[in-house]
This record gives sequence, C-alpha cells and structure tokens, in this order.
Amino acid sequence: MLRAMRALAVVCVVSVAFLALSAAQESCPNCLHQGVLPCKDHVDVPGAEEEPSPGNPMLYCSWAADCEKCGGTLFVDCPRCDHGERSDAVAERARLIRSWLDNSPLEKALGRRVPRLESERYQIAVDVDELPNDERARKKLSGHQLAHQLVRDLEHVTAKVAEHYQMTPADYRAKMRMWFWTTIEDHQQAQRSFQGTLTTGDFKLLGRDPVFSVWKEPGLFDTAPKIRALFAHNAGHMLLSNAFQPTWVGDIGGGWLDAGLGHWYEYELFGLTVNTCLEESSLSSDYEGGRWRAAVRKRLEKEKDPFLPGLLPKRTGAYSMPEKALCWSFYDWLLAAHPGVVRKLMLDLKQQKPAREVLQQHLGMDVFALEDAWRAWVSANYPLKGDEPRSEPKKRK
Repeated sequence: MLRAMRALAVVCVVSVAFLALSAAQESCPNCLHQGVLPCKDHVDVPGAEEEPSPGNPMLYCSWAADCEKCGGTLFVDCPRCDHGERSDAVAERARLIRSWLDNSPLEKALGRRVPRLESERYQIAVDVDELPNDERARKKLSGHQLAHQLVRDLEHVTAKVAEHYQMTPADYRAKMRMWFWTTIEDHQQAQRSFQGTLTTGDFKLLGRDPVFSVWKEPGLFDTAPKIRALFAHNAGHMLLSNAFQPTWVGDIGGGWLDAGLGHWYEYELFGLTVNTCLEESSLSSDYEGGRWRAAVRKRLEKEKDPFLPGLLPKRTGAYSMPEKALCWSFYDWLLAAHPGVVRKLMLDLKQQKPAREVLQQHLGMDVFALEDAWRAWVSANYPLKGDEPRSEPKKRK
C-alpha cells in the first residue's frame, strides 16, 4: 500500500511538472502566446505600412518579401517556444506571398524580377532605385518608399471616386496596372507585351484591362512629385473607364466628363493640376500654373458667349488646356451642386447617349440653363485672386 502511494506521488509530481512546462510554453513571456515576434529589419518603410489591415489596403510588397528573415510576413518565429496563436496564420501568409511572387505576368514577360506591390485596387511597379523628392534634389525617396506613397495617393483617389459614384468593388472589372521604369527600353518592352504599341512617352490603355506605363523621362517625369501627380491624374481616367461597363467615354461623347474628372482628382489631392489627359508626354503647367479657380471665374465673367455647346461634342484629346480648365470647373460644379449625378451621367454616356440628352434628363435643364447655373456657382465659390475655394479646407500636399 505504501509502495503504491509512493508511485502515485511520483506520477503526480511528473504530471505537475509537465503541466507547468506546458503552461510556461503556452504563456511564453517572450512572444505573449503568439509564437512569433515582429521582424525588426523593415526600416525603409515601417512594418505597419506593409501589413494588410482594414485601414491599410496594401496586400503584397516585393521589397518586403525580399527580407531574408521574414520573407515579407513581417514576423519571425519566437526562439523560446515552438508554436503560438499566430504561427499558423504567419505560415499561411508566407505561402501566399511566395505564390504572389511566383505568378507575375509582368515578370514573365520581361524575364526578370520587377520591384512591385499590390493593393486592393492597384498593381504597381516602380523599377527605380530612388528619385528626388523635390525639384532641388536635396531629398530622395527610395523606389520602395515611392511605391508606397503612390499607393496611398491612388487609394485616396479611389476612395473619392467611390464617394462620388457610389462605387462598390463589384463595379470594377480589373485592377489598375501602373508601371514606372528607369529606362525607355524597359518601358517599351512592357508596352510591347501588354499595350501592343511603342511610344517614347507615357501611355495608357483604358477600358476592360487598364494599364499605364511611363519611364523616368528627363525633365518630365524625373521627380517624385511629378510621378505622384501623373499617377493620380491617370488613376481617375482608368478607374472610370473600367467601372460599370468597361468603356472609355472620352471618345464617344463624354470627353467633357472624362477631362474634367482626370484633372479634378489630381487637383483635389495636390492643390494643382499640371498633367494632360492623353499621352502628349509633357507636363502642362503653363496654364495659370495649374491653379485654375481665379482664371476660370474671370473668364466666365468676362466672356458671355456660352461655352458648353462647344465643349460637349469634343473628344478628351481635342481640348486645349484652357478648355480643360472649363471641363474641370463644370465637373467641380456637378459634384458640389448635384451630388450623385455623375454616376448617372457616366452610366448613360457609356451607352453612347447624347450628352445634351443625358444632362437634360438627370439635371432637368437644357444646356443654356446649365451654363447659367454653373456660371453663377463659380462666381459665388471661386476667388478672383489666389486659389482657395470658399468655405473649404486647404488641400493636402
């Protein structure tokens, strides 16, 4: 009996020791039950900007995936325990990243790795090592930093478009592909594979599978601010060419809407608009320095002949910059005075309905009454000097 009791005591001691060891492992003070620790090697771009979350539309980043310690998961195994609550999720994330890295049509076409990232709405390639962050080249952004900045800009444009057009993810047919290359040779190689053309300047395809490509053209697209503005401008065109029915309205009677929106989203984000709507491969800041409110108001108050009858029939590429400023202002008025109407206009224009008919139907005014209402709103809301709209906050830089 005594021997049995002693044996039972030994078993109890061993069991308690085992349970204590298991509890210690489960409550690892090093990782707090997670099984993983944050990778500390991500300094170029903070880990919080790399990790997908409800507030961060980032999905994958090749720069992060090049990390030898974490492979882009942003976490490494805890050295003091074998497994934790996040271990399986991190392993699955690693598998998804490897699959994403190995299945790039762009890389297969070029036959090499391309620095790139992907967000909820965009696939971005930034094949440059670094770029000046100002005109004096005193500060520089790495290609990695620029790519993340571009995604923040583009997702901002996407959010504004969603607000104005009551968009849902189901309204899009594809992700927007936007590429920035160091050399014209790489730019043209990508064009040959995905755009079926060759140009010396920037170029985009619109509609079902939008894709935009540009290279670091000296004097034109060679600083981070220029590339950010260029991408934001073209994002508006691309998103709305793909949305609803994948058709670009710029050459089927909706040039005035297409030109207006491209400039509006660039202007809203940066406080000025300096890019052209089509691929003239040039910045066009020569019209009022890209700040148009005062110039538009003065012109509308000085020139009494109607503008809309001449603007509505034109294609996007046929407008002069002063005419594009008028299209931008008309779009500005539509958003402010008639919230939600641009979705209806876009849907009908994609059906190739005449612009005058569409405007009459959804705004209840003929083209001359529309012009009177727009002109009155401009006089009430645009300054005669400067560029700050009345009763609106300053634009983000």
